[in-house]
Amino acid sequence: MSRREFTKTVKAQIVKRAMLASGEITCEGCGLILGKKAYEIDHTVADALQVDKNAKLTADDGKLLGLDCCHKPKTADDKGKIAKAKRNEANHLGFKTAPAKKLRGAPFPKSSKPKHERQALPPRQLYEAKP
Repeated sequence: MSRREFTKTVKAQIVKRAMLASGEITCEGCGLILGKKAYEIDHTVADALQVDKNAKLTADDGKLLGLDCCHKPKTADDKGKIAKAKRNEANHLGFKTAPAKKLRGAPFPKSSKPKHERQALPPRQLYEAKP
């Protein structure tokens, strides 16, 4: 299922929540006053990690984050968590990774030394014959 997006009304609620009384927008992650800097409205918990995707998104499900100060690091962290969750799910379902193939390349050169032949030993008797 694809990622759920916030509606315009929910985005407006999040922006109003992040706005100071003076009208300046602040990052909800670190409190930095953004001014004209770019920002993103991000899911508080990564949407890929949500189990119930049928529920409507509310303003509590999102945060206004400054693009440079908080959004990029959070996204990188979320990607790692999502990848780990997918690996755990695949492991739980019993998926196996493909076995590594042998490396292809030139083999080691053959030795010029003659092979040492071993002399065959006579077979050992396991039991002694009784007279």
